[in-house]
Amino acid sequence: MKEFVFAGLLISPFVKYALIAALIFIPVRFVLVVTQLQKWFWHPLLAEAAIYVCVVATLNILF
Repeated sequence: MKEFVFAGLLISPFVKYALIAALIFIPVRFVLVVTQLQKWFWHPLLAEAAIYVCVVATLNILF
């Protein structure tokens, strides 16, 4: 994937993956909160960060 230009700046494709991952992660986090699955994790914020990183890595591998 190539860089894209925004207001004269070259933006890395990783930024695009990070934004798409955020859109995917929001419903996942909602499900974790509603189903109370966050209680299973020792540190819920670290678990959420790890899930987000996994989503970004998956997008990077697939596209």
